[in-house]
Amino acid sequence: MTTKSKKLNVVVVDDIASMRTLVVQFLRKNQHIDHLYEASSGTDAIQKVKELQPDILLVDLRLQDMSGFEVLKEVKAISTTTSVYLFSAYEVEELGVFHKNGTVMADGFVHKSNLKNELEEMIKKELKKQSV
Repeated sequence: MTTKSKKLNVVVVDDIASMRTLVVQFLRKNQHIDHLYEASSGTDAIQKVKELQPDILLVDLRLQDMSGFEVLKEVKAISTTTSVYLFSAYEVEELGVFHKNGTVMADGFVHKSNLKNELEEMIKKELKKQSV
């Protein structure tokens, strides 16, 4: 008897369409991804989380309508099951992404300069978390 591997649903959020397309192309190649959705704003991302309850929300730090941190805060308030990964070209250490006043904020960080490898690591981390 074989156990069916969990497949992940992901929402990619970036206000730059070409960046969303690039991320989606990388993720589409991964056998562990079930559904991919796109959002071009923080407001759209929050609405998609409410509607879809995705496993992963991958959100750019800089959006036109709100910051990735604001999206992170909203999503963590409405969904206990969605993991939020921030992504940017900035260094994570400079941003204090993971901790604020001792509280873990984001589930992870994906650096745009190493996108393919870091997306693969994100998926591995989530699959491991889901199998526990």
